[in-house]
Amino acid sequence: MTNFNQSLATPSMPRIILINIGANMSHRSRARCPLFPDGKFEYVPFPLDGNYGSTPYPTNAWPFTNGLSWYQTHADPDWENLTYGDYVLNPRAAILKGARVNDILLFWSLLWENSGASWTTFTNRRSWCLIGSLRIGEILQGGHPIVHTSARNRARAEKNAHFVGRKLEHGHVVFLGTQSYSQLYDYAVPLVANRMTRKSLLYRTLRTTLGTRLPLNGKHWSGYARSCRMICDLGESDGYRRAAILRDAIAAQNDFDLLAGLSDSNGSR
Repeated sequence: MTNFNQSLATPSMPRIILINIGANMSHRSRARCPLFPDGKFEYVPFPLDGNYGSTPYPTNAWPFTNGLSWYQTHADPDWENLTYGDYVLNPRAAILKGARVNDILLFWSLLWENSGASWTTFTNRRSWCLIGSLRIGEILQGGHPIVHTSARNRARAEKNAHFVGRKLEHGHVVFLGTQSYSQLYDYAVPLVANRMTRKSLLYRTLRTTLGTRLPLNGKHWSGYARSCRMICDLGESDGYRRAAILRDAIAAQNDFDLLAGLSDSNGSR
């Protein structure tokens, strides 16, 4: 039997992969992720159109939905068990086919300001924020049963929304986060508030495929970040520098070090 587990001891430096999750603009009449006045938030998975998922809306997300059924969602990531799944044959997620153990999945969502604790207390003000991250500890590839996951991780792996029964279908992948270095953040970390400027965290850390800064005019910035994409390679000096900017911005709002336990091979740390 082929063992699809991967050791944490990897010769390559990790990369940071930026992933958009949760209810987006197209879902705004049915589901929204709330951002509260103190900077805390709730993660609300996106609703499914006329279909039902294998896992229900999280209880704390339910008040921020409108006219949906309990199972009418794809509840992923699973923050309780620190797993994330995706369908890597979808071009949007193609970069994840090359994801490795120790890579960091960095998640961002559209958040709507909410002055209370229900659907009726949303405002129309919104921002786009980092809300959590998973450092990959193990990867389960599609087409293989749960026994291909290490025994310590099976219980949480099979609860991911991408599992049908005890098998992961072809083209799907589930990433299991290392529990010491993965977290749903307590406080949202703004990537872009209202519009992108030179001070925006996204502008300071994301580069185009040509390695240039994002344009401040013309194409909307979301076109560069909607698909999953690798944004920092910690094995490169500029990649580590930008990763450190992300680490510092996250740590300023949360008791969490995005790069804990990692060393800079370029000596700039």
